[in-house]
Amino acid sequence: YDLLGRLIKETTPQGALSYDYDPLSNLTTLTLPTGQHLNHLYYGSGHLHQLNLDGQLISDMERDDLHREVLRTQGQLTSCFGYDAMGRKAWQFASTLPAEKLSQLHNPGIQP
Repeated sequence: YDLLGRLIKETTPQGALSYDYDPLSNLTTLTLPTGQHLNHLYYGSGHLHQLNLDGQLISDMERDDLHREVLRTQGQLTSCFGYDAMGRKAWQFASTLPAEKLSQLHNPGIQP
C-alpha cells in the first residue's frame, strides 16, 4: 500500500498486479502479470469515461449534464439508462443495436 492507503501491488499465483492512481485517487492503470495495461480514463470531474486494454476499447461510458451514466458500450452490447425526476435509475435497456440506433429509439426526434 502507498502512504494514502491505496493498494499499489499484489501478488497472486499467476503473477504480480500493480496499480497506478491519479491525483484524485482514481485508479488509472492496472498492470497485469502479462505486462498488459488496463487503463481507466476519466474526465475532469473524476467520472469514469472509458476502459481499454493497451489502447483497445473495452467499454465506453457517456453521461448526462448531471454526470449520470446514460449510455455504455461493451463490445457489441450497448446499454442505455434512464432516470426519474428524483435522479434515481428508473430503467435500463441493453441491446446489440448500435448506440446511434438506440439513441433514435429512445429519442425519436433525433435524426442521424
